[in-house]
Amino acid sequence: MTEKTGRRGTEPERVEGGLRLFTLPNALSSTRVLVLPAVLWLLDRPDPASDRWAILLLLVAGATDLLDGWLARHREAVSPSGKVVDPLADKILIGGLLLYLVLERSFPAWLVVAVLARDVGLMLGAWLFFERERIVFAADWTGKGTTFFLSLLALVHLLEARAWYLPLTVAATAFLAASLVSYGGRALRWRGGPEAEGG
Repeated sequence: MTEKTGRRGTEPERVEGGLRLFTLPNALSSTRVLVLPAVLWLLDRPDPASDRWAILLLLVAGATDLLDGWLARHREAVSPSGKVVDPLADKILIGGLLLYLVLERSFPAWLVVAVLARDVGLMLGAWLFFERERIVFAADWTGKGTTFFLSLLALVHLLEARAWYLPLTVAATAFLAASLVSYGGRALRWRGGPEAEGG
């Protein structure tokens, strides 16, 4: 069973056989999911030092996001499975963290509802494309920007750096809207055929 890699990192790829999930870059991506329970446990503790440890763990998790991509490229191991596992790990970590912040730290609920609705829609769409056509879509710059600004906004909220709330909320919302348009457009173009997406 083999997986074909595309010419460009964000192009949809057709998968032959199953996804090869057990790779080193995917293992690094998965650590972000494993970090989430520890982060939430630390944030739920009353002492301020626990918040600092939680923030440190989140920064380490962010470093793995950079490292798994570099490792995949360096080892020429970029694959469709990585284009599933990496963004899924981001969604679980960021989604779980934001949900906790809404419930316990007065984070804007409307933004989290919008993020979770987008993520559920994207995962459903991705699953349908994979089941019907064996196609995997990679994250593009709008999705990566959304993850980046949501992560910054969560950290700023934990640090109570209120001066940064508004600009980061605007940036995260703008990228969130752009990602909906981008991914929706790519899905519609692909339904018209691979040539439409490539063009």
